[in-house]
Amino acid sequence: MSAPDADVTEEVPVVGGDPTEEVPAVAGRGRSRRKWVLVGLVVVVLAAGAGIGIWLGTSGTSGPGLKVTTSVVSVTTGTMKQTVSTTGTVDPAQQADLDFAVSGKVTAVNVTTGQTVTAGQALATVDPSALQATLDSAQASLTAADAKLASDQAAAASTSQLQSDEASVTSAQSQLTSAKTDLADATLTATIAGTVASVDLTVGQRVSGSGGGTSTGSSGSGSTGSSGFGSSAASTASTAASSGSSSAQVVVVTTDSFVVNGTVDDTEVGEVKAGDQAVITPSGSSTPAYGVVSSVGIIATQSSDVATFPVVIKVTGTPSNLYAGSTADVSIVVKQLDDVVEVPTAAISYAGGNTQVTAVVDGKHVTRDITVGEASDGDTQVTSGLAAGDKVVERVVTFTGGAAAGRAGLLGGAGGAGGLGGAGGFGGAGGFGGTGGAGGFTGGGRFGGAGASGGGFGG
Repeated sequence: MSAPDADVTEEVPVVGGDPTEEVPAVAGRGRSRRKWVLVGLVVVVLAAGAGIGIWLGTSGTSGPGLKVTTSVVSVTTGTMKQTVSTTGTVDPAQQADLDFAVSGKVTAVNVTTGQTVTAGQALATVDPSALQATLDSAQASLTAADAKLASDQAAAASTSQLQSDEASVTSAQSQLTSAKTDLADATLTATIAGTVASVDLTVGQRVSGSGGGTSTGSSGSGSTGSSGFGSSAASTASTAASSGSSSAQVVVVTTDSFVVNGTVDDTEVGEVKAGDQAVITPSGSSTPAYGVVSSVGIIATQSSDVATFPVVIKVTGTPSNLYAGSTADVSIVVKQLDDVVEVPTAAISYAGGNTQVTAVVDGKHVTRDITVGEASDGDTQVTSGLAAGDKVVERVVTFTGGAAAGRAGLLGGAGGAGGLGGAGGFGGAGGFGGTGGAGGFTGGGRFGGAGASGGGFGG
């Protein structure tokens, strides 16, 4: 076996090695935690790490490759989060699509796009002349019906006649009420306070009655992704409001409150529920906003054989970097673990079915069995075997570039068959661009096999 390359600065200490080994200086670390990582993946990575020492010890030629260093880090406590991600559309929290409920000729348009209005403010009017005439006629009919009923009552008319008179009064009253409503509808008014988003009216235009305005929460759509281990939670039986491009004569929207509308697919919808916290990052901005899931739809939309469900996130406060119609990335926190003991995942190794770390006790390296839980962005939860403040050895592997010929197995050794080392191991002779032999991610053996000359990850 040849000596290690000169460019490799330090070998990985073997867990449970010489207890007299000196302790490297403590290195600080700062880590963000956003998504769960399957702990099973850690097994592969760290088992692979155990083979790096063999690779370092069997170098045949010099050249750049990997730089492996160690540092002593403190066991800490922190928060781990499981999230579901979506990309959604930022929309006003309320939108009023307003149309004249009566027909007529537009005589006034009182607002323009961008103008701020209050609830009940007049936005436009149609000519009320015909509507006023209808009202006057309805009023006259009611007066006549009342007079007829009073006269017949005074004359002791028959019961059937009185019933007929009363029916006429009721009908006239209904017609009068309708005429009053129509006259009031000659003025189009804002149903919410907000900003005029569009005006599709001009003076002199004739409009046909099409119903009054409504005020609704808007909804959009987006692509989804998820991360983490998955324990399902019951989905919320609520339906997100629908929206789309509006053809209303006047549209008023809120500009001080927003929602973000996204979708989650059918594999994730069970994890999301109303009340979940969310982090919102608008496109083109690095400043996050925050919100809460307000509704989760119960009817899916099919697209490319994927079923997705609408999710509406109500934005908290009034962030200055949100604009209606823009897109935003949303990370919905569906599960959170607080005050967990955690270590860098690179400090953990696996041997003989045991999960271990190299703890530093009184300046010496001591192998210690631990029990682990979830993993998140390079850190793993420790449920037993360590306490906050303990010191452990972390391995740091850096790819320095280039191909090193003659490596005897990038992530494996030269002896033994199968497993994560040895011929057919996780690498094998040939190494990182080696000269042939057993290795690679495919082929015979576990995670390895026969490789050709000059074979990438193990030939």
